[in-house]
Amino acid sequence: MSRTTRLQDLIRVLRHHTGPIGGPELAERLGIGLRALYQDIAALRAVGIEVVNTPGQGYVLPSDVMLPPVALAEPAEREPAEITFYTHPLSRGGIIHWMLEELGVPYRTVILEYGASMKSPDYLALNPMGKVPAICHGDTVVTEAPAICAYLADAFPEAGLAPPPAVRGDYYRWLFFAAGPLETAISLNNLGVQPTVEQQSQLGCGDYWVLIDTLASAVNGRRYIAGNAFSAADVYVGSHLGWGMHFGTIPRRPEFEAYWEGLRMRPAHQRCEAYVEQVLAGV
Repeated sequence: MSRTTRLQDLIRVLRHHTGPIGGPELAERLGIGLRALYQDIAALRAVGIEVVNTPGQGYVLPSDVMLPPVALAEPAEREPAEITFYTHPLSRGGIIHWMLEELGVPYRTVILEYGASMKSPDYLALNPMGKVPAICHGDTVVTEAPAICAYLADAFPEAGLAPPPAVRGDYYRWLFFAAGPLETAISLNNLGVQPTVEQQSQLGCGDYWVLIDTLASAVNGRRYIAGNAFSAADVYVGSHLGWGMHFGTIPRRPEFEAYWEGLRMRPAHQRCEAYVEQVLAGV
């Protein structure tokens, strides 16, 4: 029972009792101890509800006290904030689409075309970079796929897509490893840029092959990358590995294939793939 509910019960008992009621009897009727009763009476007085104690008789509630008093009213339930998801079927928005499907919450999808609609004044007001994905959750705007994943996992804790705060080390490490070093190294390698040893020391990603070895070790023999449960880190890392192996920007190592195989068959991911196929079929 919440403290607010208990205080409201105290007021109701006092209101419906004829005349003063002694402390022991009042506590018994409320199903609480005397100490808790005295604390609750003090709490009522602290918000301006004066419970009168008549010596030798008991407690009385003044007749002008509202029931339930405004000060103790339970807050009205708010309508869940709407999520608007800005994306393109062939973009990093696929990561967020998967994340939203894993959450199982309602959302509205707005598909933007590369070029005009992504560079429109309305969308640039949300994301000056003119890129997708982005989300609006109520009044909150979040861009950048890893940030959106982390935000949504925290905004909807009931989905269980982030580990408890005390054990989030691997979760944060690999989520942002993929967002920073992995993406950078893949992009450089794909463009044919081979940094020298000296240049590698200036780059956050370091050497491409050292990075690939590091990630392979992280997923080797593991179903999930951050502990024993699926998380937003798997959505993000898994998406990059799946795309990378498909397009040839990441080598098809046995460690990567085994890890990805366990993720791609998840129902939420399958729904996303079916959606993309449907959209592309209509192009």
